[in-house]
Amino acid sequence: MGSPFTMVLANIYMLEWEQKLIAHQNRHHGIYGRYIDDVFMTTNLSKDEILQQLNETMKTDPNIKITITINQSLEYLDATIENNNGNLKTTIYHKSAWEPYILPYESDHPRHIHANIIYTMLVRAARLCSTVEDFDMERLSTEMILLLNGYPPKFLQQHMKNFFIQHDAMSVWTELNSEAYQQLHNALLYKPTRRELKSKVQTNGHLIQNRNNYEHKDQIYLHYTFENGPLVGFKKEYRQIWEKNYVYPGSRFKNTRLILGTILNRTLQSLLIHKKSKRDMLTRIQPTTEAASRTIQERFHQ
Repeated sequence: MGSPFTMVLANIYMLEWEQKLIAHQNRHHGIYGRYIDDVFMTTNLSKDEILQQLNETMKTDPNIKITITINQSLEYLDATIENNNGNLKTTIYHKSAWEPYILPYESDHPRHIHANIIYTMLVRAARLCSTVEDFDMERLSTEMILLLNGYPPKFLQQHMKNFFIQHDAMSVWTELNSEAYQQLHNALLYKPTRRELKSKVQTNGHLIQNRNNYEHKDQIYLHYTFENGPLVGFKKEYRQIWEKNYVYPGSRFKNTRLILGTILNRTLQSLLIHKKSKRDMLTRIQPTTEAASRTIQERFHQ
Protein backbone atom coordinates (compact mmCIF):
# COMPACT_ATOMS: atom_id res chain seq x y z
CA MET A 1 0.00 0.00 0.00
CA GLY A 2 3.02 2.31 0.08
CA SER A 3 2.70 5.02 2.71
CA PRO A 4 0.63 4.22 5.83
CA PHE A 5 -1.42 7.30 4.98
CA THR A 6 -2.50 5.80 1.63
CA MET A 7 -5.47 3.93 3.11
CA VAL A 8 -6.67 7.04 4.93
CA LEU A 9 -6.57 9.04 1.70
CA ALA A 10 -8.39 6.24 -0.14
CA ASN A 11 -11.17 6.23 2.46
CA ILE A 12 -11.49 10.02 2.28
CA TYR A 13 -11.70 9.83 -1.51
CA MET A 14 -14.29 7.03 -1.43
CA LEU A 15 -16.33 8.77 1.27
CA GLU A 16 -17.20 11.63 -1.05
CA TRP A 17 -17.77 9.33 -4.03
CA GLU A 18 -20.21 6.99 -2.24
CA GLN A 19 -22.61 9.62 -0.86
CA LYS A 20 -25.06 9.27 -3.77
CA LEU A 21 -25.14 5.50 -3.37
CA ILE A 22 -25.74 5.80 0.37
CA ALA A 23 -28.60 8.25 -0.21
CA HIS A 24 -30.05 5.94 -2.86
CA GLN A 25 -29.94 2.95 -0.51
CA ASN A 26 -31.55 4.94 2.30
CA ARG A 27 -34.43 5.97 0.04
CA HIS A 28 -35.05 2.37 -1.02
CA HIS A 29 -34.41 0.83 2.43
CA GLY A 30 -31.43 -1.17 1.22
CA ILE A 31 -28.20 -2.16 2.94
CA TYR A 32 -24.95 -0.44 2.04
CA GLY A 33 -21.52 -1.37 3.37
CA ARG A 34 -17.95 -0.72 2.26
CA TYR A 35 -14.55 -2.01 3.34
CA ILE A 36 -11.83 0.03 1.59
CA ASP A 37 -12.69 -0.67 -2.08
CA ASP A 38 -15.16 -3.55 -1.63
CA VAL A 39 -18.81 -2.47 -1.59
CA PHE A 40 -21.81 -4.60 -0.61
CA MET A 41 -25.42 -3.60 -1.35
CA THR A 42 -28.87 -5.15 -1.19
CA THR A 43 -31.81 -4.00 -3.26
CA ASN A 44 -35.39 -4.86 -4.16
CA LEU A 45 -35.12 -3.02 -7.48
CA SER A 46 -34.84 -4.78 -10.81
CA LYS A 47 -31.44 -5.55 -12.28
CA ASP A 48 -31.82 -2.86 -14.96
CA GLU A 49 -32.76 -0.21 -12.39
CA ILE A 50 -29.80 -0.89 -10.11
CA LEU A 51 -27.39 -1.06 -13.08
CA GLN A 52 -28.64 2.33 -14.22
CA GLN A 53 -27.95 3.78 -10.76
CA LEU A 54 -24.46 2.26 -10.65
CA ASN A 55 -23.64 3.56 -14.13
CA GLU A 56 -24.68 7.07 -13.11
CA THR A 57 -22.47 6.80 -10.03
CA MET A 58 -19.49 5.72 -12.13
CA LYS A 59 -19.86 8.79 -14.34
CA THR A 60 -19.22 11.08 -11.35
CA ASP A 61 -15.55 10.09 -11.25
CA PRO A 62 -13.80 8.44 -14.23
CA ASN A 63 -10.86 7.47 -12.01
CA ILE A 64 -12.96 4.89 -10.15
CA LYS A 65 -13.77 1.71 -12.05
CA ILE A 66 -16.40 -0.68 -10.70
CA THR A 67 -16.60 -4.42 -11.23
CA ILE A 68 -20.26 -5.28 -10.70
CA THR A 69 -21.51 -8.67 -9.49
CA ILE A 70 -25.26 -9.14 -9.07
CA ASN A 71 -26.54 -12.48 -7.83
CA GLN A 72 -28.69 -14.24 -5.26
CA SER A 73 -25.49 -15.48 -3.63
CA LEU A 74 -22.03 -13.91 -3.65
CA GLU A 75 -18.74 -13.76 -1.76
CA TYR A 76 -17.89 -10.62 0.19
CA LEU A 77 -14.59 -10.51 2.07
CA ASP A 78 -14.44 -13.84 3.95
CA ALA A 79 -18.19 -14.53 3.97
CA THR A 80 -20.65 -16.03 1.51
CA ILE A 81 -23.94 -14.11 1.59
CA GLU A 82 -27.11 -15.66 0.16
CA ASN A 83 -30.56 -14.14 -0.29
CA ASN A 84 -32.87 -16.86 0.96
CA ASN A 85 -36.44 -15.64 0.28
CA GLY A 86 -35.66 -12.18 1.59
CA ASN A 87 -33.49 -13.37 4.50
CA LEU A 88 -29.72 -13.00 4.30
CA LYS A 89 -27.88 -16.21 5.11
CA THR A 90 -24.14 -16.09 5.77
CA THR A 91 -21.44 -18.75 5.88
CA ILE A 92 -17.63 -18.76 5.78
CA TYR A 93 -16.15 -18.32 2.32
CA HIS A 94 -13.17 -20.58 1.55
CA LYS A 95 -11.06 -19.60 -1.43
CA SER A 96 -10.33 -22.29 -4.01
CA ALA A 97 -6.59 -22.01 -3.32
CA TRP A 98 -7.11 -22.39 0.44
CA GLU A 99 -5.28 -25.31 2.04
CA PRO A 100 -6.02 -26.94 5.42
CA TYR A 101 -2.73 -25.93 7.03
CA ILE A 102 -2.66 -24.79 10.65
CA LEU A 103 0.27 -24.36 13.03
CA PRO A 104 1.30 -28.00 13.68
CA TYR A 105 0.86 -29.31 17.19
CA GLU A 106 4.45 -30.57 17.26
CA SER A 107 5.89 -27.11 16.59
CA ASP A 108 7.90 -25.47 19.35
CA HIS A 109 5.10 -23.20 20.56
CA PRO A 110 3.50 -23.04 24.01
CA ARG A 111 0.27 -24.98 24.36
CA HIS A 112 -1.82 -21.86 24.95
CA ILE A 113 -1.10 -20.82 21.35
CA HIS A 114 -2.55 -24.09 20.04
CA ALA A 115 -5.54 -23.66 22.37
CA ASN A 116 -6.07 -20.11 21.10
CA ILE A 117 -6.15 -21.39 17.51
CA ILE A 118 -9.07 -23.68 18.39
CA TYR A 119 -10.88 -20.86 20.17
CA THR A 120 -10.46 -18.29 17.39
CA MET A 121 -11.57 -20.73 14.68
CA LEU A 122 -14.77 -21.46 16.62
CA VAL A 123 -15.39 -17.76 17.26
CA ARG A 124 -14.96 -17.00 13.55
CA ALA A 125 -17.40 -19.76 12.61
CA ALA A 126 -19.98 -18.61 15.18
CA ARG A 127 -19.78 -15.02 13.97
CA LEU A 128 -20.05 -15.72 10.24
CA CYS A 129 -22.46 -18.68 10.14
CA SER A 130 -26.06 -17.56 10.54
CA THR A 131 -27.49 -21.07 11.09
CA VAL A 132 -26.52 -23.78 13.54
CA GLU A 133 -26.24 -26.35 10.72
CA ASP A 134 -23.60 -24.32 8.88
CA PHE A 135 -21.77 -23.68 12.14
CA ASP A 136 -21.69 -27.39 12.91
CA MET A 137 -20.25 -28.14 9.47
CA GLU A 138 -17.50 -25.57 10.07
CA ARG A 139 -16.85 -27.07 13.50
CA LEU A 140 -16.46 -30.53 11.99
CA SER A 141 -14.20 -29.11 9.29
CA THR A 142 -12.13 -27.43 12.00
CA GLU A 143 -11.75 -30.74 13.83
CA MET A 144 -10.58 -32.51 10.67
CA ILE A 145 -8.06 -29.77 9.87
CA LEU A 146 -6.63 -29.78 13.38
CA LEU A 147 -6.42 -33.58 13.47
CA LEU A 148 -4.53 -33.52 10.16
CA ASN A 149 -2.06 -31.10 11.72
CA GLY A 150 -1.33 -33.42 14.62
CA TYR A 151 -3.63 -32.09 17.35
CA PRO A 152 -4.45 -34.90 19.81
CA PRO A 153 -8.19 -35.75 19.93
CA LYS A 154 -8.24 -35.38 23.73
CA PHE A 155 -6.65 -31.91 23.56
CA LEU A 156 -9.03 -30.92 20.78
CA GLN A 157 -12.18 -32.12 22.52
CA GLN A 158 -11.23 -30.53 25.82
CA HIS A 159 -10.71 -27.06 24.37
CA MET A 160 -13.82 -27.26 22.20
CA LYS A 161 -15.78 -28.19 25.31
CA ASN A 162 -14.22 -25.24 27.14
CA PHE A 163 -15.43 -22.92 24.37
CA PHE A 164 -19.07 -23.99 24.71
CA ILE A 165 -18.93 -23.99 28.51
CA GLN A 166 -17.44 -20.48 28.52
CA HIS A 167 -20.29 -19.18 26.37
CA ASP A 168 -22.99 -21.25 28.10
CA ALA A 169 -23.85 -23.03 24.85
CA MET A 170 -23.31 -26.74 25.48
CA SER A 171 -26.69 -27.52 23.88
CA VAL A 172 -25.33 -26.14 20.60
CA TRP A 173 -22.59 -28.76 20.65
CA THR A 174 -24.61 -31.70 21.91
CA GLU A 175 -28.08 -31.05 20.45
CA LEU A 176 -27.61 -28.44 17.68
CA ASN A 177 -30.06 -26.23 19.56
CA SER A 178 -31.00 -23.48 17.10
CA GLU A 179 -32.28 -21.03 19.71
CA ALA A 180 -29.16 -21.37 21.85
CA TYR A 181 -27.01 -20.93 18.75
CA GLN A 182 -28.73 -17.68 17.81
CA GLN A 183 -27.90 -16.35 21.27
CA LEU A 184 -24.27 -17.44 20.85
CA HIS A 185 -24.15 -16.00 17.32
CA ASN A 186 -25.51 -12.61 18.37
CA ALA A 187 -23.36 -12.44 21.51
CA LEU A 188 -20.13 -13.00 19.57
CA LEU A 189 -21.18 -10.97 16.55
CA TYR A 190 -21.84 -7.84 18.59
CA LYS A 191 -19.17 -8.40 21.23
CA PRO A 192 -16.99 -5.28 21.62
CA THR A 193 -13.41 -5.61 20.50
CA ARG A 194 -10.52 -5.43 22.93
CA ARG A 195 -9.77 -1.90 21.75
CA GLU A 196 -13.38 -0.84 22.32
CA LEU A 197 -13.34 -2.30 25.81
CA LYS A 198 -10.03 -0.63 26.60
CA SER A 199 -11.12 2.84 25.56
CA LYS A 200 -14.46 4.46 26.32
CA VAL A 201 -15.63 7.88 25.33
CA GLN A 202 -17.29 10.13 27.90
CA THR A 203 -20.15 12.43 27.01
CA ASN A 204 -17.77 15.39 26.93
CA GLY A 205 -15.60 13.65 24.35
CA HIS A 206 -12.64 12.80 26.58
CA LEU A 207 -11.08 9.35 26.29
CA ILE A 208 -10.90 7.15 29.35
CA GLN A 209 -8.24 4.48 29.46
CA ASN A 210 -9.31 1.43 31.44
CA ARG A 211 -6.28 -0.06 33.11
CA ASN A 212 -6.14 -3.33 34.97
CA ASN A 213 -5.53 -2.80 38.65
CA TYR A 214 -3.40 -5.46 40.25
CA GLU A 215 -2.93 -5.98 43.95
CA HIS A 216 0.71 -6.82 43.33
CA LYS A 217 3.06 -3.90 43.78
CA ASP A 218 6.11 -5.67 42.35
CA GLN A 219 6.52 -7.81 39.27
CA ILE A 220 9.16 -10.31 38.23
CA TYR A 221 9.49 -11.19 34.56
CA LEU A 222 11.07 -14.50 33.62
CA HIS A 223 11.51 -15.62 30.01
CA TYR A 224 12.59 -19.08 28.94
CA THR A 225 13.05 -20.78 25.58
CA PHE A 226 10.10 -23.06 24.96
CA GLU A 227 10.67 -26.54 23.54
CA ASN A 228 8.53 -29.61 23.16
CA GLY A 229 9.32 -32.36 25.61
CA PRO A 230 10.45 -31.70 29.19
CA LEU A 231 9.72 -27.96 29.01
CA VAL A 232 6.04 -28.37 28.11
CA GLY A 233 5.05 -28.29 31.79
CA PHE A 234 7.82 -25.94 32.92
CA LYS A 235 5.54 -22.98 33.62
CA LYS A 236 3.21 -24.98 35.87
CA GLU A 237 6.07 -26.67 37.72
CA TYR A 238 7.94 -23.40 38.23
CA ARG A 239 4.86 -21.74 39.72
CA GLN A 240 4.45 -24.63 42.14
CA ILE A 241 8.06 -24.22 43.27
CA TRP A 242 7.57 -20.45 43.56
CA GLU A 243 4.45 -20.75 45.70
CA LYS A 244 5.98 -23.45 47.87
CA ASN A 245 9.28 -21.74 48.63
CA TYR A 246 8.67 -18.00 48.25
CA VAL A 247 4.98 -17.28 48.89
CA TYR A 248 4.20 -17.79 52.57
CA PRO A 249 2.96 -15.60 55.45
CA GLY A 250 5.50 -12.91 56.18
CA SER A 251 7.41 -13.41 52.92
CA ARG A 252 8.59 -10.25 51.16
CA PHE A 253 7.50 -11.88 47.87
CA LYS A 254 3.91 -12.45 48.99
CA ASN A 255 2.62 -9.51 46.94
CA THR A 256 5.04 -10.02 44.05
CA ARG A 257 3.49 -10.97 40.72
CA LEU A 258 5.45 -13.60 38.79
CA ILE A 259 5.14 -13.34 35.01
CA LEU A 260 6.50 -16.23 32.95
CA GLY A 261 7.01 -15.58 29.26
CA THR A 262 8.22 -17.81 26.45
CA ILE A 263 10.86 -17.26 23.80
CA LEU A 264 10.51 -19.31 20.63
CA ASN A 265 13.45 -21.08 19.02
CA ARG A 266 14.96 -19.31 16.05
CA THR A 267 13.67 -20.45 12.69
CA LEU A 268 15.70 -21.20 9.57
CA GLN A 269 14.54 -17.87 8.19
CA SER A 270 16.02 -15.95 11.11
CA LEU A 271 19.24 -17.98 10.90
CA LEU A 272 19.78 -17.72 7.15
CA ILE A 273 18.46 -14.23 6.38
CA HIS A 274 20.42 -11.28 7.73
CA LYS A 275 19.30 -7.68 7.84
CA LYS A 276 21.12 -5.03 5.90
CA SER A 277 24.08 -3.57 7.74
CA LYS A 278 23.85 -0.10 9.23
CA ARG A 279 24.65 2.77 6.91
CA ASP A 280 27.56 4.09 8.98
CA MET A 281 29.16 0.66 8.79
CA LEU A 282 28.86 0.64 5.01
CA THR A 283 30.36 4.12 4.69
CA ARG A 284 33.44 3.08 6.65
CA ILE A 285 34.40 0.47 4.03
CA GLN A 286 37.90 1.20 2.73
CA PRO A 287 37.84 1.68 -1.08
CA THR A 288 40.29 -0.45 -3.04
CA THR A 289 40.72 2.04 -5.86
CA GLU A 290 40.46 5.77 -6.34
CA ALA A 291 37.46 5.29 -8.65
CA ALA A 292 35.63 3.35 -5.97
CA SER A 293 36.38 6.13 -3.50
CA ARG A 294 34.85 8.74 -5.79
CA THR A 295 31.77 6.57 -6.33
CA ILE A 296 31.20 6.24 -2.60
CA GLN A 297 31.64 9.97 -2.07
CA GLU A 298 29.15 10.81 -4.81
CA ARG A 299 26.59 8.26 -3.61
CA PHE A 300 26.53 9.23 0.05
CA HIS A 301 27.04 12.98 -0.23
CA GLN A 302 24.47 13.92 -2.84
